Amino acid sequence: MELIKEQTSLAILGNDRAVRIPSQIIKQLNLDDNQDMTITIENGSIILTPIRKNPTNIHELFKEWQDDGKRDHELDWGKSEGNELPW
Repeated sequence: MELIKEQTSLAILGNDRAVRIPSQIIKQLNLDDNQDMTITIENGSIILTPIRKNPTNIHELFKEWQDDGKRDHELDWGKSEGNELPW
């Protein structure tokens, strides 16, 4: 991971303060808009840690998947090994 060191400042946001995170850092960490994070203080530093949520349904699991459209037949996943439904 590339080391990035940038300067930013506190901005007033209602009764709270906000810090802008540069887009280069957002891209490198693959953060989303409205990303949930934990905030901790350690050795006089503020640490923001993204909360990575596990997908809760098939749509979230495959939201980034793009079909290449190169299959003209069904995929063979091999012999059933568990409680799969017979076809």
